[in-house]
Amino acid sequence: MTSEEFPRLLGIFLDQQISSVAQLEILLLLRSRLEQTWTAAAVDEELRITPAMAREQLVLLAGAGLITADAGAAEAAYRYQPGTPEIQQRIDELADCYAARRVAVITRIYSKPLKSVRTFAEAFRLRKEK
Repeated sequence: MTSEEFPRLLGIFLDQQISSVAQLEILLLLRSRLEQTWTAAAVDEELRITPAMAREQLVLLAGAGLITADAGAAEAAYRYQPGTPEIQQRIDELADCYAARRVAVITRIYSKPLKSVRTFAEAFRLRKEK
């Protein structure tokens, strides 16, 4: 799947909101269990990543409005509750796309740094004067 094959809004969402496969996996884990509140330790236990990485990604997801921090918990805890219906729709589309074309989604996530480096390098490209 090339970048043109992603629906435009989904591609924009993926490029702007998802920075790693771990972040995507955490988002989809929370989405899969709507009723559950998640701590970094619970995410670590489920996905086998470090609690520090889980905590960092949960904070980023909450900051982006993709999940919600549970203010009533003694320990930092989060649940799946996107900030807007539009975000909910993009996440649903992303979940479907990831289920059907996992490698294409992963490739898109990891190609983003290369795109930004290329854009940065192009700013310094020497051009012949006419």
